[in-house]
Amino acid sequence: MNSDQIKEQTIAFLKKWWASLLMLPFMFYSLHQIYWALNYNIFFAVNYSYPFPLDIVYLFVDTFLLIVHEAGHTFFGLLGFRFLTILGGSLLQILLPLLILGFCWINRKYIGLQFSYLLLGFSWLDVATYAADGSARQLPLIGGLGKESHDWYNLLFRMDALEYDFTIGIAFIVIGILCYIMALYIPLFYQKHERVDLELSLD
Repeated sequence: MNSDQIKEQTIAFLKKWWASLLMLPFMFYSLHQIYWALNYNIFFAVNYSYPFPLDIVYLFVDTFLLIVHEAGHTFFGLLGFRFLTILGGSLLQILLPLLILGFCWINRKYIGLQFSYLLLGFSWLDVATYAADGSARQLPLIGGLGKESHDWYNLLFRMDALEYDFTIGIAFIVIGILCYIMALYIPLFYQKHERVDLELSLD
């Protein structure tokens, strides 16, 4: 194999897998953050140092999901069910990335599909730490709200499932990891389309 062939194959590889390679560092650090949060101190869920420039990406994604989370409480609160109002924050945080993912899937936006899976996976990880903190209620709440306002404490208490908070958190992490894996391997499903010029004669 000569240098031109190697160069050509390298370019083809990068064209197909660049998004997956770009996502890998963010995925690694977000999973590392979750590992530290659940194994050492839950406060790593909100106090974890991402290296530059991933810290900017994390700030953008985390802030976006926080806004979506709070909007979910308001949106589902309009339906008048207390349980759904409490669940609405985490629910919309999952549903919105799913809607974006569905749009990209239907319209064959494969790069968008990859980043949608990344967002969905990160959102599941974010909800996982909140759920795992259900009984301890150590995480600080927006607006300085008290422990009685902890979403997952209230949800699990109502379902008489507080003792399963960590197990539920782990289950959400598994879903998040599966979303990450899908984000990485979407290029395997790309269909290569070649342009063919046809000359048709109507005579």
